[in-house]
Amino acid sequence: MSTLLSGEQLRAARAIARIEQVDLAKRCGLSVETIKRLERIRGPIDANVKTLRAIEDAFLHLGVVFGSADGGGAGVWLVEPGRDRRPANPGLSYLNARRGQPLHRLIYFSTAIPMAEREMMLAFHDITRASAPRNHALEVTGALLACDGRFLQVLEGSKEAVLQIYGAICTDRRHHDLHITESRPVASRLFPDWDLCAKLLQPDHPVFANEPAMEGGFDPRNLSSAVALDLLVGLAMSSGNRGEAMRA
Repeated sequence: MSTLLSGEQLRAARAIARIEQVDLAKRCGLSVETIKRLERIRGPIDANVKTLRAIEDAFLHLGVVFGSADGGGAGVWLVEPGRDRRPANPGLSYLNARRGQPLHRLIYFSTAIPMAEREMMLAFHDITRASAPRNHALEVTGALLACDGRFLQVLEGSKEAVLQIYGAICTDRRHHDLHITESRPVASRLFPDWDLCAKLLQPDHPVFANEPAMEGGFDPRNLSSAVALDLLVGLAMSSGNRGEAMRA
C-alpha cells in the first residue's frame, strides 16, 4: 500500500477505471460525500489507513494501482485486473504505447485572435472537426478546452505523433502566444477513448468549480501543469459518452 494518495491520483484512477463516484463509493464501502470530499483535495488525502486501504483495494480489483512515477512523482497505472502487486518498476518500462513506442504527454495553452463570439464558435467547430480524424490516424488522444478567448489542450500518444500534431497547431493563425506547460513521457493514457474531447465553455461552467486559480476568470497562465491536467480530465469525465470522438 502506498503511504500517500492524492486527490489528483484518485480522480485520475477513476477516469482510467471509467467508474462514477457512486460506483466507487459502493466498492469502497464509503459514502458518496466522502469520495467527493477526497477528490476535491489538492495533494495528499487526509484520511485514515482503513479508508486508504479500501480505496486502493477497490481500484486493484479494477486493474488500477497507485505508486511513484519515473522521476519520483505520483502515478496511476493500469494492470491486469485482480493482480496482487504493483509492477516492480512502473513507468515507461511497464506500459508502452501501441507498436512498442513510449507514451508522451504534452499540455499547452494559447490565446485566440480577437473575434466575435459567433466567429469563435465557428472557429472552434472547424478546429475540432479537423483535429479528431487527424488525431485518430496518428493514435493521439486528448482534450481541448476553450474559454474566454483562450485554449488549453492536452495531447497523448507517441512522442513523434504528439510533436507532429503540436507543430501543426503552432502554424494555425487563429491563435498565438503558445506556451508548453508540460512535455514528458508518461506511463498510461488519461483519455484512452477520446480522439479529441473538445468543449467551448463559459467561465461559470461546473468544471471550474472549487478551483482557486480560476477566481479571476479562465487564464491558463495561473494553472500548474497538474491543475491544468485535472481540469481537462474533469472535462472528459463530465462529457457523457466517452466513446465519442468529440463533443463541442
